[in-house]
Amino acid sequence: MKTRGHALRRAMIPLSLALAVLTTGAAYGGLASPRRGADAEAVAAIPVGTTPDGSSQSCGPAAAARAAAIETFWRVFHDNDYTHIEDAQAALQRGLAANPDDGTLHALLAATHWWHVGESARDPSPDPQVLSRDLPTALQLVEEAVKLDPDDDHLPGFAGTLMVHLGRFAQDAILVANGDRTLAYSVYQFPEFNNFNRWAAHNADPKGSDGFRLALDSLWQAVDACAGETVDRHDPDLTRYMHLRTAVGRKKVCWDENPLAPHGFEGLMASLGNGLVKAGDVDAARIVYRNARLAAHYQDWPYRADLESILGSDLRARAALYDDADPSNDPPVTVRGRSCAYCHATGPER
Repeated sequence: MKTRGHALRRAMIPLSLALAVLTTGAAYGGLASPRRGADAEAVAAIPVGTTPDGSSQSCGPAAAARAAAIETFWRVFHDNDYTHIEDAQAALQRGLAANPDDGTLHALLAATHWWHVGESARDPSPDPQVLSRDLPTALQLVEEAVKLDPDDDHLPGFAGTLMVHLGRFAQDAILVANGDRTLAYSVYQFPEFNNFNRWAAHNADPKGSDGFRLALDSLWQAVDACAGETVDRHDPDLTRYMHLRTAVGRKKVCWDENPLAPHGFEGLMASLGNGLVKAGDVDAARIVYRNARLAAHYQDWPYRADLESILGSDLRARAALYDDADPSNDPPVTVRGRSCAYCHATGPER
């Protein structure tokens, strides 16, 4: 994947810009799992010397470092343990030192940088220089992962989203266009998954803009792909589709049976509901928010209170905030200040 802006990706970006673009959320429902379909528990249980699909892999320190890095990442990520991101990064760097051509390790290390800056409000002692390097570093790592593992059709969605954000910062229209083309192809490859990444690339665009309309339509396309048909835009009650829930195959990214994103369904409904409120479609948004309650593990979702608070609020007043002249009071379209945890976390914040 050759794009403009390589010097930019090695550079630092202003912290305010990084925070603005990285609290928009991104899909990690199948992020660079060692092989598609492997879950965190299975990865942790893999004997050194095998891959998650059971095939042989050379035994020794390199295989052990790889397995330890993957297990550490998913443990920290699922445990909502932001304070130990550096531990995950250190383990992944050790794994890469022993396995420099491993696409999975590059992708997971990229995810730590995205999570770090995207939820930096959780950092008790934020370092602006470190945070400003996270976004360019994430793109550099994801692009390397794409080269090393071209068959992983989750990765182009991440790359495209990061390219759009970095291109916007640099006022590089070509980089933004390349990002959008990458996203469009990623959606063609894996619509259930990468439509969420296209939403993440443009959900902060102004209401009424082509970018925001594309973002919101992308979420609808994700829901349609999961349902297997076009969902009613005026009455999007998903009760009739819940029998489709699965923990296996590509469709698992749609549901909270997905072990890598245990609350991805709730996160999708929260995002779509927020997007509909921003668009002014409050009645449909209310139905979509209630869909989150259909998830099998909704009661265990660490961010359930956030969604219930929005649902219990005056949604028309919330929608009106997007129409005034003050963009600073626009409500967030994700869980406030969070970009990854609201789909992936299985416990309270640490």
